[in-house]
This record gives sequence, C-alpha cells and structure tokens, in this order.
Amino acid sequence: MLRFVLLPFIAVAVLLTSTEAAHAEVVVVRPDDTSSQVVVRTKPPTVVVVKHTPIPQAEAVKPAPPPKRDRKVGLHFDVGGTFGPQVVMGGFSGALRFRPNEHVGIDLGSGYFAGNDYQGFYRTEIPVTANVLFFVNPQHKLQVYFLLGPGLSFGRVDTFNEVRRMTHVGGQAGMGLELRLAPAFALNVDVRGVLRHRIDSDPRPEFFDGTRSTNTSGGAVLTFGGTLYF
Repeated sequence: MLRFVLLPFIAVAVLLTSTEAAHAEVVVVRPDDTSSQVVVRTKPPTVVVVKHTPIPQAEAVKPAPPPKRDRKVGLHFDVGGTFGPQVVMGGFSGALRFRPNEHVGIDLGSGYFAGNDYQGFYRTEIPVTANVLFFVNPQHKLQVYFLLGPGLSFGRVDTFNEVRRMTHVGGQAGMGLELRLAPAFALNVDVRGVLRHRIDSDPRPEFFDGTRSTNTSGGAVLTFGGTLYF
C-alpha cells in the first residue's frame, strides 16, 4: 500500500528536475581580438562552440584613370617670310596634320605669300606642300623635329610692262622646335630651305643678270605658328 503512495511523489520529483535542466541559463561570451569563435556556456555546464566568421569590409576601389587620348589629327597654321638684300616676302599658310605615330607627322598644306622678289618685282605666290615631320623626342614638352617634302608653287610677277604667271616644282627641308603647351595645342618655330625650278611653258628665263639666266631659285623661310590637335 505504501509503495503505491510513494510512486506518484517520485514521478513528480523526477519531472521537476528535468524541467529545471531544460531551462538552463545560457551565457554568450563574445570573441576577443585573437579568437574567431563565439563560446556559448550553459548551466548546468555544457559548452557549445560556434565558429564566428567576420564579414570582410569592402576595400575602397579607386576609379581607373581615363585612357590617354590618341590625337592623330591636327590643324596647323603659321606665318613666315623670306628676308634678304633685295627680297622681302611674307605670308601665311595652313596644313592638315596627320600623326600616324608619335614620331612622325604629315602636313598637307597651302598658303599665300606676297612681296618683292630678287629682281625687285612685286610677286605673289600660292604654295602647295606635302611635308613629312620627324619628331626626335615626342615624350617631352619641347620637341625637336626635322621636315622634308616636295611642293608646287603658282606665282604671279608684275614686271615693267606685263604680268607673268609662273609654276614651280621643288621641295623644302628644315628643322624646328614644337612647344606642347597642352595635349591639344602646341606652338612651333622652324627654318626651311627651299629649292625649286620653273616648269611652265614660257621660254623666257625667270631670272637674268647680263649674260646669265636661270629658272632655278632657292632661299630660306622662317616660320612661327601653332597646331591644334584633335
């Protein structure tokens, strides 16, 4: 009879003990600077280890520099003249410039010059030129270049009693300096030697001095100008 009375009390005691264990206290310990784990402690003492993986911070991404613009086309303008004891001629010219690479330029141009020639006659000329420029040090602001190329010239000369029209073929060569003030703009100065021969149908020589005559002429031209690159 006593056994049947004690059994309910024993069952209640066991149930209360299990409930207390189920409601154990949980303490979370944050990781220190040298640990990447979170330690979870329970009461009664049961240790559960949870791995902690820190979230990496996004690194600051630097924007890529803009690509260097390859300027291969430009417009060139200059003023120049030839000066001597008897000749004073000046004018201007322009050219379309191509830069297939940094060391080479190609100028296709024309211009207009006027003044007095070697014989003192008033002369006007329209040159048409095709020059190749060789840039020695294109990586510098101040660049040295050489030029060489063929050309045509269409002239008009007012003599004492008539107007003569002449056509010349020849070429020019020289050297100069280009100061690159900005990627899109440069200033230049150069000196050019010109040699040419008259090829029109007029049989009379262009230049004569007593018994000597010639249709070949030459000289030097000094120019100042600038180039706008695109």
